[in-house]
Amino acid sequence: MTAWAQTTPLADQLFDEWNTTHAHTLHRFGSLGELTGEEAVKLIRQEQRKDERDAILIELLTLEHQGDAFAGRVLLKSFLPLALRMPATVSSMRSMWQHSPADARTAAIGVLWEILHTYPLHCASSVAGNIRGRTLKGLCRWFGSQDSVEDTAIEDEVLEKIAGPDESDDIFRDLVTILSWAIDSGTLRRDEVQLLARIELAEGDPGQARDDAASDLGISRETLNKRVSRIRHRLMTAVSGDLETKIPYAPRRR
Repeated sequence: MTAWAQTTPLADQLFDEWNTTHAHTLHRFGSLGELTGEEAVKLIRQEQRKDERDAILIELLTLEHQGDAFAGRVLLKSFLPLALRMPATVSSMRSMWQHSPADARTAAIGVLWEILHTYPLHCASSVAGNIRGRTLKGLCRWFGSQDSVEDTAIEDEVLEKIAGPDESDDIFRDLVTILSWAIDSGTLRRDEVQLLARIELAEGDPGQARDDAASDLGISRETLNKRVSRIRHRLMTAVSGDLETKIPYAPRRR
């Protein structure tokens, strides 16, 4: 069980059922072949091109929509960390989170499950990001204001990573929290957060990530480095005061 589920009875039940029943049970997942539940989850999370992951997710979503409950459980297991993490960083759920983290996480799991069950299969690109964005919109619709959705969404590379493995890494969680706050507070523009997330959360060679970002933006590596430095400086200046006052749901200082 991950740290995210320690005070969430529903999540405890889901993890227990997964570990005792689904993780080691063989099942045929359509064109993906015969896999155990754990192998199917690893197939989603392994390092691969985005279009390859999109194809895997669409196949599982299609099976779930056709009534394959096992495919649905694989999807839920893969994205469960997202539902357990969101209530602490989504402003529309702040009141529920402060009152009862367990209730907030249970509500987020319910919204995630509805998103998976109703996902439009024609949206076959950036599937993990779409699931995250739709879950965020669902939480805002049910627990806050629809008008705030676009201002709090983090997109592109960071979306794929937020929906990744059962993260219990404090550094990853703290960075996601701060980036969410940066958009929510107006400290950074969304494109600035996207660029910072792309650099800070890059897998593999960080230098290559910077080269790729510079190429995509049509600027030199030196110009990119200066831009990232300015963004990082502005962000750290904004949070370097009384962090707990500025960010009620901020990570603890070390």
